[in-house]
Amino acid sequence: MLCAFLFLSVLLGTPPQASAEIQESPFIAVGHTARPAVVNIRTIRSMTEEGIGTSPLQDMFRQFFPDEEGKGGRFEMPSTGSGFVVSASGDILTNHHVIADADAIFVRFSGERREYQATLRGDDPSTDLALIQIDPLGRDLSVLEFADSDKLEVGAWAVAVGNPFGNLESSLTVGVVSAKGRSDLVIGGLTPRYQDFIQTDASINFGNSGGPLVNVRGQIIGVNTAVNQQGQGIGFAVPSNMVQRIYHQLRDNGRVIRGYLGIRTEDMAAVMGQEIDGQPLVGARVISVITDGPAAESGLLAGDVIVSFDGHEVDSRNGLQFLIAAAEPGNKVDCGFYRDGAPQSTQIRPVEWINEQDSKADSAANNWLGIFAADLSAGNPKVARLKDMLGISATTGVMVVAVEDNQPATDAGISPGDVIVSIDGHEISGLPDYEEARNLMVTRTDPLTFLVRTGETENYVTVVPRQGGIEN
Repeated sequence: MLCAFLFLSVLLGTPPQASAEIQESPFIAVGHTARPAVVNIRTIRSMTEEGIGTSPLQDMFRQFFPDEEGKGGRFEMPSTGSGFVVSASGDILTNHHVIADADAIFVRFSGERREYQATLRGDDPSTDLALIQIDPLGRDLSVLEFADSDKLEVGAWAVAVGNPFGNLESSLTVGVVSAKGRSDLVIGGLTPRYQDFIQTDASINFGNSGGPLVNVRGQIIGVNTAVNQQGQGIGFAVPSNMVQRIYHQLRDNGRVIRGYLGIRTEDMAAVMGQEIDGQPLVGARVISVITDGPAAESGLLAGDVIVSFDGHEVDSRNGLQFLIAAAEPGNKVDCGFYRDGAPQSTQIRPVEWINEQDSKADSAANNWLGIFAADLSAGNPKVARLKDMLGISATTGVMVVAVEDNQPATDAGISPGDVIVSIDGHEISGLPDYEEARNLMVTRTDPLTFLVRTGETENYVTVVPRQGGIEN
């Protein structure tokens, strides 16, 4: 029998002492390292009838959650996601969309029934990242370390850990890094401004959001963020180097501080025929410069091609965007560019970027039909930038600063930068008029006629409210 075993081992090219080892998966050690640091995140959001949507669900809502007017009261809508511990003091990273608008956040470790209530230390919709914290109450927490995602190569092992579907806790799936530098993704109805995703075929499902993507040493290479619903085996993660930068800012400042220049750019690939010394000109071409912004003050003009910024080469619009964001507001930065084929340079002093979500939050009380509106003369920075960018000279009306996806306003073609002049014959000279019209018509279910000014052109558009005047 022994001879037969030895003969088979030699035939298969496997030493006898390795027969047990070849059945040992290298990912067992990864699981021992990563799984204890991954948590299930449960959030509670207070919902009303307005947040439900379709009619059968509204009817059920009114039946089971009645209020004194019979329209439906409030109830709590739970949702789940994943996160992971990054400090012994209880810092936990997750996605912004996991905890957005949560009234309460609870954390639970795998295999336990006990929950820890977490506090939100800061979030960043621009990268879809958030930092929450728990009090460990003397518990010795397992902490994950960060790897250098810049050194990550396509084909490297990638291990995703999380809680898919909210109940398959501490699941571990294995794949490889399929690609790097993915962008232009829509996540949970949002489009994060700064995208440089790792693509992986490690299985990522709903509920995995916010969990770690780790290497074979159990180190963080990314934060699992998005799933491609049209394709199987395609998921996306925020790279660890970006995650580290955002984590440190949220931990230290409670927010992310980014630079802003006041320019719109495009890739030079979109502009054919420009060469320098026989080589194609590579960089980010300036489309427009916002009046009185840092770029305008430094002398940059539309048509300039930015090829370096803060000592780094610029090879694309997306690359420049990240360099500008990383620039410290108030400090001068060297900027190299080409104008009419000649190299030039200037110094720019970035100011702090004001997140579009902040402007949206400021006007959230005015959300009607999916429209977030602001007064033209209120000094709103978002209004000022839209006016400069689009060349808007209107002084009366209200400006649309944001439009929610899949709402009546989007169906009607209303976009950020549009100025609402009248609604069903009610003249809108400012925000008070708009709010009065909204309060008067909020229960209307018949089509509403908006007079909208886009640039210098005025058009009537028809906005059809959802059934019962409910915003879905």
